[in-house]
Amino acid sequence: MKQYIIPVFIPYSGCPHRCIFCNQKKITGVNTYLNTETIKMTIDNWLLLSAQLSAIGDRQIAFYGGSFTALPLERQESLLSSVLPYLNNKTIDSIRLSTRPDSITIENLALLKRYKVKTVELGVQSMDNSVLSLSERGHSADDIRSSCKMLKSQGFEVGIQIMPGLPGDTFESSLYTVDEVIKLKPDFVRIYPAVVIKNTGLADLYLSGSFKPLSLGNAVKLTKILLISFEVNNIPVIRIGLQPTSSLMEKDVILDGPFHPAFRQLVESEIAYDIMKHTIHRRQKLKHGIFFIHPAELSNYIGQKRSNIKKIKSEIGFTIDIKSNSSLKSGEA
Repeated sequence: MKQYIIPVFIPYSGCPHRCIFCNQKKITGVNTYLNTETIKMTIDNWLLLSAQLSAIGDRQIAFYGGSFTALPLERQESLLSSVLPYLNNKTIDSIRLSTRPDSITIENLALLKRYKVKTVELGVQSMDNSVLSLSERGHSADDIRSSCKMLKSQGFEVGIQIMPGLPGDTFESSLYTVDEVIKLKPDFVRIYPAVVIKNTGLADLYLSGSFKPLSLGNAVKLTKILLISFEVNNIPVIRIGLQPTSSLMEKDVILDGPFHPAFRQLVESEIAYDIMKHTIHRRQKLKHGIFFIHPAELSNYIGQKRSNIKKIKSEIGFTIDIKSNSSLKSGEA
């Protein structure tokens, strides 16, 4: 069933310190402390929008931008209780939240279950301890493993966020992270290649010449491999790349790194190109072909500004047309 997520941002709430890459106020566009009235107003506005869009499916309120379970229990309960009326009248079906892997306790989970929290997203970033240390995460890969195990044992849906391209990260360590995350069997994953945002520790390293982020091209190539690895293991990747919020798009907020407002499409277009190239190589005597694909994937196969069509012609000497066919399943070509 499709989910309709109502985001409530609580920037840095519960975070014991600032991780080297993080500027939640620019990423989320939220700068204020949330009280009960602000949360209620946010939810009501989103519910009004969902009614206008005739949104169908499981409605979740999501507390994002902080480390929810690292908050004092009283503050956790205050935030959760502000959602209780919506749960009781069945306007909202459940709650999701994001948190740190080292702030999961049995006491916390008992509270979350009482308030119908269904989904917990863990900011994992990497499974390489040296990368975690350089990013000033303050926890180890074993903390991630134990928190996932605890959440799963208590029946929570578990999401994991990873961030390739952090200081100390390499192609090999990114692949190691994916292999280790797959072993944890999360219900879904988000991939956010590291971007240098102003007023962060990463920005200080970048400006001093001590850190160089992934180029857009290299980030797309790496993320393509990560995406395929998760998909062949039946782990959905629900987001790739930062959401282009208005605050994030302000001048000089992003100093460097592989940010693109349609990053996922770049990755999926790269996969589509590989599929077409492999197909063409099996038909070397031909010079022209027509690919038929599911309508939803038409733009991925064509590529931004017809890049895939142009690249196949320039690199392989093969001309193609790409047409949609609604009888095909998604992924078929």
